[in-house]
Amino acid sequence: MNVHAFRHHEGKSTQLWALFALLVYTPLPLASNRPWALALLGLLTGLLGLWSLWKPSGHSALTVWQSARTPLVLLGIWMLLLLVQIVPFGLGRQEFKGLDSGGMVSIDAYSTRLYLIKACILTAVFWLALTLINSRRRIEWLAWIIVFSGLFQAVLGVVLMATGTTFQLFFVPMVDEHAHGTFVYHNHFAGYLEMTLAMGVGLMIVKLDGRSASSWRQRAHGWLSLLVSEKALLRMSLIIMVIGLVASRSRMGNSAFFASLLIVGLLTVFFVKQVAQRSNKQSRNTLHSTIIFISSLIVLDVVIIGGVVGIEKVVQRIENTNFVTQQREVQGGIGHPRQEESLEQRSMAARRATEIIRDFPMLGTGGGTFYLAFVPYQPQEVSGYYDHAHNDYVEFASEVGAFGLLLLALMVLHSFWHSILLLRQSGDQLARGLAFASLMGGLSLLIHATVDFNLQNPANAMLFMVLLSLPYLYNGLKH
Repeated sequence: MNVHAFRHHEGKSTQLWALFALLVYTPLPLASNRPWALALLGLLTGLLGLWSLWKPSGHSALTVWQSARTPLVLLGIWMLLLLVQIVPFGLGRQEFKGLDSGGMVSIDAYSTRLYLIKACILTAVFWLALTLINSRRRIEWLAWIIVFSGLFQAVLGVVLMATGTTFQLFFVPMVDEHAHGTFVYHNHFAGYLEMTLAMGVGLMIVKLDGRSASSWRQRAHGWLSLLVSEKALLRMSLIIMVIGLVASRSRMGNSAFFASLLIVGLLTVFFVKQVAQRSNKQSRNTLHSTIIFISSLIVLDVVIIGGVVGIEKVVQRIENTNFVTQQREVQGGIGHPRQEESLEQRSMAARRATEIIRDFPMLGTGGGTFYLAFVPYQPQEVSGYYDHAHNDYVEFASEVGAFGLLLLALMVLHSFWHSILLLRQSGDQLARGLAFASLMGGLSLLIHATVDFNLQNPANAMLFMVLLSLPYLYNGLKH
């Protein structure tokens, strides 16, 4: 390799590792869920994007467009919609419950501009992933980086909770009876681990080779090799992340993870079985290995690990959901929940927010404006401040209307459909693993989204976008 080629290759690798560093960094400053952290994230993403435009590497723009045309168009329309919301075209209401919107759709242009910046960041990361991750090896590196990030968060969360350590992170008290890593909110921590676990499970499926041993010596050698292989490291990482998820004691987080594991696991076994029936013996062995692996996840992680680290406390929280009332202790003007809120209390904001959707059905009140739009609809007998609806679907619909919600739904469904196609048609373990990770991680967060707002969190939204990109990353290898 000559000097010019070496420098070009080195530049390509540097951009790739800068993207990986960005993915690991994003959850660290309070999940980048503060205006200053979002601004810094935008700066870092913008610099990486400009760098990749100045010295293009990886896939060409044409290849990216061919492999992911539909989601890119939908993202473009999504950002255009947010731009329309803050431009005074006279399309919006002149007054919203006593607030003058100045002829804009958004009732708070500042919040919608921040929302647009977040949308640009997520779109840029989606594009960078499709551009820079252009080989099978780089796809596996991406999976390992995501697993590492989840492992770090799980270890930090469990250790801090077990030792009772209290500290401040960027002047925010990190005190909770739940594991939460560098996330302020334990449910967002759980949502992040749901997706990193899905990526880890998908990576393990990639590693299943389907080779069978013909003698007891070969089997013994295989087991000894497994103990010192990357599979053992990956399996241990999965166990630790499951411990972290259970330690978060997130009711819907744990429920969504195991529900998505079961649903996507059965779907994967069904499609892999169809492929194996028309393939060779190795494919049938891979099917057998896949079934054993998914079953071991459910049995080992739920029964054994859950029993050790306290899954019964999560079950107790779920059982108590219908009748336990919420009490708050105010410290520094911030309410901290001391007991569990009931299902009715948790869904109150979402139920009342449907009136916002009824009043502003098409374009909503503006991205990021729920905190302001909900005030006139909040029941007088309910105190407190609601900056989110605790239901991503309702919050999206109230802020960007039915049109915006449809754009997001089409993007997710398009990715899911391509993942299902990979399971149905491909005998490649890489394709199966990526499809599994995308479907399981995406489905888990969508289930969790019915009672929470993970997709409003930059760190979780970014990882969600990366999971949606996985089937397109594989399809890009063909171009």
